Amino acid sequence: MVSWSKNWLWLIKKVILFGFVLCTDIYRAQGVANYVSNGGFELCAYCTATPAIVKPKYWDAIDTTKFFGILFSAIIPPYLVPYNSFATQWPKGGNNYLGSSVLFKPFTPQTERGYPRNRLKQKLIAGKVYCVKFYYNVTEQSSYGINSLGAFLGDGSTDTISQCMAPISYLNPQISISSNIFIQDTAKWNTVSGTFTANGTEEYLILGNFKSDSNTDTIMINPANLPLKFTDVLYDDVSCIDIDLPAYAGPDKPVILGDSVYIGRERDIEIDESCIWYQMTSPTTSITIDTIAGMWVKPVSTTTYVVRQQLWCSGVKSDTVVVYIDAVGLEEVETYLQDFNLFPNPAADFIKVQYSLDISVPFNGLSIFNNLGQLIREEEITFKNKKVNIPISELDNGVYFLELRNFSGQSVKKRFVVAR
Repeated sequence: MVSWSKNWLWLIKKVILFGFVLCTDIYRAQGVANYVSNGGFELCAYCTATPAIVKPKYWDAIDTTKFFGILFSAIIPPYLVPYNSFATQWPKGGNNYLGSSVLFKPFTPQTERGYPRNRLKQKLIAGKVYCVKFYYNVTEQSSYGINSLGAFLGDGSTDTISQCMAPISYLNPQISISSNIFIQDTAKWNTVSGTFTANGTEEYLILGNFKSDSNTDTIMINPANLPLKFTDVLYDDVSCIDIDLPAYAGPDKPVILGDSVYIGRERDIEIDESCIWYQMTSPTTSITIDTIAGMWVKPVSTTTYVVRQQLWCSGVKSDTVVVYIDAVGLEEVETYLQDFNLFPNPAADFIKVQYSLDISVPFNGLSIFNNLGQLIREEEITFKNKKVNIPISELDNGVYFLELRNFSGQSVKKRFVVAR
């Protein structure tokens, strides 16, 4: 009975540990990646109510009582994809996309447009440059294509707009297509993208045509629906990302043999497309395993994973995570990760590693890897008074990883930066 109780206490401890690691890594890792909530329109509000009010979560009109768009879905009626009365189109990704009107001039005095608005996950940071991107497609039923489509990012003053279905020409979109480009492609998904510097007040993103009717040039694409003059578009995969967003593999972590562990960021559109994961099969070779922001892995031995991130608006960034296999000494590895200190960091000519625990099996193997997981140096070391100095004068400026190993197969990996 005592043994049974201990086993259950051990299991409960592991469940709590991995639940904590998962929540920390997925939901709080490195802050916000894509600031747009539900940018792929996959989350639905009122999905079990009458079809007329089915809509994507976190999206609405500026005036929530007004029209802003229709949710098209592969699984939620009434506007199923790829075939419906508006268009024949598969989603850019997932199951859903949003349809809205950007030009609508029937024989009535009222011009009606949709301006889908999204409340960002957080306010943008003043002085930061952001990459904004969304995909669009023109419906086959549209009689005209137009030369205006963009994204406006603004503060709460948009709540004061009372005529939200009329042309909102006094908003100046930070991201828009060139005036000499007409959106008229009804076959494939196209992109509107650009970068801008935030002033720190932006908390909403609004999509649409921000030109007046008189300033919106048109080109006929479907004369069958004349004399109606309208343009309907489909939106998918909307993103707003910090141009300096670092690659994120997550902290090094232990896992019990046979269990799975999550590495990387929470999955999101645009971030998924920008990331490639590699599993290091040796210090100098790797295999590609997935294109995704984060994933579950189930290694059979201690394994190093590298994520390579390249946003369309910034350069290549990489990060590395080591998943340790230790079915018996799990607590030991966790303790070592916390106890080993590396300083100075950033460093110039040397780094010092120091620990305070009484370790039964000494760490005497050292490896240094670059940020792509490639082995740079390997040697034996000896700690004296629980300290060791490691010269690094031959290393170029950049991000590196120091791995310490002992004879029992345990290892600790620490990240450091060389900057001179």
